[in-house]
Amino acid sequence: MRSGDETNADKTSVVDGDTLKLRLDEAGKAPPAVVLLMGPPGLMGKQWSIDRKEIIIGRASSCDICVDEKSMSKRHAKLVRDGDEVHIIDLQSTNGTEVASQKLQSDVPTQLVNDDRIKLGNIIFKFLSQGNIEVGALASANDREAVDGLTQIFNKATITKNLIDSFKKAKVTETNLSLIVFDLDHFKVVNDTYGHQAGDYVLREVADVVKNQLIRSGDVFGRYGGEEFVIILYGSPLQRACDVAERIRSTIERHQFSFAGKELKITVSLGVAGVNTGVATPEALFEKADQAAYQSKRDGRNRVSTV
Repeated sequence: MRSGDETNADKTSVVDGDTLKLRLDEAGKAPPAVVLLMGPPGLMGKQWSIDRKEIIIGRASSCDICVDEKSMSKRHAKLVRDGDEVHIIDLQSTNGTEVASQKLQSDVPTQLVNDDRIKLGNIIFKFLSQGNIEVGALASANDREAVDGLTQIFNKATITKNLIDSFKKAKVTETNLSLIVFDLDHFKVVNDTYGHQAGDYVLREVADVVKNQLIRSGDVFGRYGGEEFVIILYGSPLQRACDVAERIRSTIERHQFSFAGKELKITVSLGVAGVNTGVATPEALFEKADQAAYQSKRDGRNRVSTV
């Protein structure tokens, strides 16, 4: 028996009338969505709207919902929306698709109902129906609690939690885990010379370039504080992380930063560390990467170091 609709029956929340009306109005406009409940740390809690007729889920980067996890097939399943209804179709995946603990027959559509758990390999999504108040509430809460207001990437608290979770998972599963820490070079000079608005622009632009051009969707990228940034690369060995760091360094060096008609020369100093370097705690992993970033600064800046 499918019990998804009964799961939250005993939960009660109290909100004032105006707030409830606003939430209901927002929910009424919200399309159906899926939320990642179990998967790569960098994507857990992420929500995707089902706002098109067909959406492909899989491991391939060309998929509409890409989860880079080896238990997923390159094109694992398809979501098909027809008005208020959403069906899921297994695309002859290797490890199969389950809905509400029932394994689906390949190429046969199965209608989803609110709160259904969808299992694709080892990945688990939650389905939220159209107009569900949780769609808007989840997105709003996640944005407020997890994201740095200036750069719109993860904040320090989210980075710290993800590092702890990723470190534990990497140790248990004997999976590679690497960390990149980087600072903007001479950032105080930018603020002092051009003003804090210029500094804010540089921080936003660096975050945008790295997020959209230089890392995978599952990598955890955030602003740790001030001009310091952190990237958690789950599944990546140290050498690959060094390659990513070098790509960030060279891209930022070449990027045109233009503010108020002035061209700003921006470079970054990066440090890289990995769990295979013998670190015993997530704090120790961060310390090694942070020390490596300082080593880059001591050696003349605009470079990548490991220690």
